Amino acid sequence: MWHQTASRLAMAAVLIAAVGMTGARAQEQQSAKDQEETTRQLEEIVVTAQRRAERLQEVPMAVTALGGDELHENDIATLDEVSGRTPGLVFSAFTLGQPEIAIRGISTKEDGPAASDAVVVSIDGVYIAARSAQTLDIFDLERIEVSRGPQGTLAGKNSIAGSINFVTLQPGPETVVRLRQTVGNYDTFDTQGLVSGQIAKGLYGKFSFSRRKHDGFLTNVLESYVDPVSQVVMPNPDFGKDQGELNSFYWRAYLRWEATDRLDVTVMFDGADEHHGQTNREPVGSQGPLHDCGCASDPIAVNIALGGAGDPWSTLADTEGFANRDIWGLAIKTNYAFDGADLSVIYSHREADFRFLEDSEGLPPFAPQIDLTGSSGSPLPFLLAPPDQGFTFDVNDSAVERSVQNTVQLQLTSTTPSRWKWILGSLLSFEDINRTERFFFPTLGGPALPPFTEPSFPFGPSDSESVQRMNGTSFAIFGQASYDLTDALKMTAGLRWSTERKEVTVDNNILSGLPLLLKEFDPVHAAKSWADLSWRVALDYRVSDDVLAYALVSTGFKSGGFTGSPSTATQATTPFGKETARNYEAGIKSDLFNRRARFNISAFWTQIQGLQVTRFFQPLGATFGEFITENAGKARSRGIEVELTALVTDSLEIGATYAYLDAEFRRFTGQPSVAPDGSILEPGQFNGNELRESPPHSASGYVKYTYRADWGEIMARIDGRYRARMFFDPSNNPISKANAHDVWDARLAYRTAGGHWEIALWGKNIFKEKYITHLFTQRGGRIAFALFGDPARYGVSLEYNY
Repeated sequence: MWHQTASRLAMAAVLIAAVGMTGARAQEQQSAKDQEETTRQLEEIVVTAQRRAERLQEVPMAVTALGGDELHENDIATLDEVSGRTPGLVFSAFTLGQPEIAIRGISTKEDGPAASDAVVVSIDGVYIAARSAQTLDIFDLERIEVSRGPQGTLAGKNSIAGSINFVTLQPGPETVVRLRQTVGNYDTFDTQGLVSGQIAKGLYGKFSFSRRKHDGFLTNVLESYVDPVSQVVMPNPDFGKDQGELNSFYWRAYLRWEATDRLDVTVMFDGADEHHGQTNREPVGSQGPLHDCGCASDPIAVNIALGGAGDPWSTLADTEGFANRDIWGLAIKTNYAFDGADLSVIYSHREADFRFLEDSEGLPPFAPQIDLTGSSGSPLPFLLAPPDQGFTFDVNDSAVERSVQNTVQLQLTSTTPSRWKWILGSLLSFEDINRTERFFFPTLGGPALPPFTEPSFPFGPSDSESVQRMNGTSFAIFGQASYDLTDALKMTAGLRWSTERKEVTVDNNILSGLPLLLKEFDPVHAAKSWADLSWRVALDYRVSDDVLAYALVSTGFKSGGFTGSPSTATQATTPFGKETARNYEAGIKSDLFNRRARFNISAFWTQIQGLQVTRFFQPLGATFGEFITENAGKARSRGIEVELTALVTDSLEIGATYAYLDAEFRRFTGQPSVAPDGSILEPGQFNGNELRESPPHSASGYVKYTYRADWGEIMARIDGRYRARMFFDPSNNPISKANAHDVWDARLAYRTAGGHWEIALWGKNIFKEKYITHLFTQRGGRIAFALFGDPARYGVSLEYNY
C-alpha cells in the first residue's frame, strides 16, 4: 500500500513540476520591482473555538481550521470532505441522515432517537442536535473549525470527542456576488450562488444556495429473481439502470440589523430538500460455516455467480432504495455591547424530516439458477433455489424520522482590555424525535445447507417495525476565565454543569410473519436523567512572538440514553449510562520564517469511562441477532497529530497533516455472545481490541503552484489523503476491517486579472481507488457488507466573483 501511495505521490509531483516549468521562464522575466515584492505570508486565520474571536495560533488546544482558499479549491462543503484533511477525524455514514463522526477514535454508532453524539456540530454558533440534520451542503463558508478532544466546558454535553463549527459569510456593507456552474461526468450539473450586501442604512442581507445533481454511480446487474411470494421467476425492472442519483437544494438567508452602535440583530433562515437514490451494500467477507461453503448461504459466492463481485459500483439489489431529507431552520441572534462585556442571545428552532429505504445486503431474495462453480470452492456446477433452500440475504431496512429542536443560548463575554478575560453562559434545549424503523425479510426459511449446521433462517418471511418517540430536555451553565500570569504565561480554567433528561415510548409491532429481529410488545415508557460537572485547566507559554507552547487537562461527558430499535420491552426500558472522558494534552503552535511556514503538533492521552458501545450481536440462546447499546467499560486513546503549511516560494505552497492513533478497549464488560464459529465469545476477549474507526495512521497533503501574470493567474493543485486499515466492529472481527487506501484529487484553474472570473478543470479520486466508507456485520459476525466511496469524478467549473 505504501509503495502504491509513493508512486501516486511521484506522479502528482511530476504534474506540478510540469506546470511550474511552463511558467518558470516567464517568472524570470518579471521586473525588478516585482521581484522585490516577495512578501507573501500564510493566511491569518481567526477562529471562535473558545467562543471569542482569536487567532488560531493563540488558541491553547488542538484546532484545525480549513480556510477560504482550501474550501474553494477543493469544493469542500460537507463533513465527509473535511474528515480526510483533519488529523484524527473519521467520517462515515450508514445512510445520508445517519452520520457517524469519530475524533481520536471516540464516536457514536447508536442511531436511535434517544442516542447522544460524541461530537457537537454547529453552524454559526447554532447547535444542531439531530444527527439527520448535521450533514449539510453550505456554499458560503468562510471556514470550518474542528476542535479535537473533550470540549465539555464551552461546547457542552456530547462533545466528548470534539466539536465542529461551520462559519459562513456574515452580511455586511461590502457587496459580494459569487456564482458557480459545474458540469462533469455522471451528468453532474451543480449550480451555486451567493449575494450579500447592504439593503438600507444599517440593514444587511445575504442569500446563498447550492443545487447539486448527478446520475447514479451504480449500475444494477441483476437480470431476474424469484419472487418470494409467488415463487415465479421475475425480470428485474431495474436491470441496467443507474442508481444512487442525487438531486439536492440547500439555501440560507440572513438579515442583519444594526439598530444602534451597541445593538444588532441577525435573523437566519436555512432549508434543504435532498433526494438520494439507492445506496449499494457489497458483500465483502464471510467466515465460520458460511465461508467457502459452496452453498447459497455464502453471499460472496452468490455475488460472484451473479456478476456483482469485484465492482463496488454495481448492485444486485432487487429493491431500489432511497434516502430523502427535508430540513428547515430559524435562528435569531441578538448582540448587545455593554460597557466591559458583550451579551449574545441565540434562539433557534430546527425541524428535520428524514426517510430512507435500503436493501441492506445488496442481493436478491432468490435467483432462478446460479452457477457457483469456482466461486467459493463449490463442487456443484449449478445450484437451484427453491423456497426450502432460498437465499437468506434480502433484508430491507427503512425508517421515517421527524425531529424538532428548540434551543436558547446566552453568553456574556468580557471586552475590557486587562489581564483577565472571561465568558459566562447557559443553554436550554428541547428535543422531540419520532422515529419508526421497519425491517422486512422477504426470504423464506429453510433447512441447513451442508456444511452449515443451522437453518439459514429459523423463521420467515418477517415484517416488523419499532415505533419510538423521545422527548429530551437539557440545561447547562458554564464559565471560563483566563489570566495573564506574566507577559508570556497565561492560565485558563473553565467549569460547566450539565443535566439532561430523556423520556422514551417504544412500541414494537409484527406486521406479518414471525418475529426475527424484533419481538412484539405493547407500548412501554421509560425516563432517566443524567448530570455532570465538566472542567478544563490549561497553561500556555509564549516562547516567542511566533511560538506558543501549551498543556491542558480537560473533561467531557456524553449523556446516557436508550437502545434504538430494541428487540424486547426489557431492552426498550433499560437505559445505558453516561460516558465520560479525561484528556491530557500538550502541544506547540508556531509560525516560522516571517509567517511563511506554520507547524503545529499536539500529543494527547484520553481516558474514557463507561464507553457506550453499540453492537449487532447474537446473544446466548438466541436464534437471531439483536441491537444493543451498553456501557462496555474502559478505553484509552492516545496519539500525536501534526499539521504543516509552508510557502516554499511565492508561487509554490505545500501542506501536510499526519495523525498517529492508538485507541483500544482497556476493559470490556459487555454481554457475552455467540462467535462466528458457534463458540461463546466472552466480553473479556475484547480487551486490547482497537476502538471502531480508529486507524493507527492517517495523513494528507497537497502541493499548489500558482503562476501570476498581468493577464491573470494559473493554479495547479494536487491533494492526497491516506488512511490505514481500521475496524468497524469492537470484536475486531477480521471481516469487519476496512483496508488501507489513498485518494487523490487534482485541479487546474485560470483566474482573470482582478479575480472576477475563474474556470477550473478538476478531478476527484483520479486513480479510481476502491475504498470502504462504512461496514457492518450480520449473522453473529459471519458476514460483512460495506458501502464504498465515490468512483473517479471529473468536470469543469466556471465561477464569477464580484
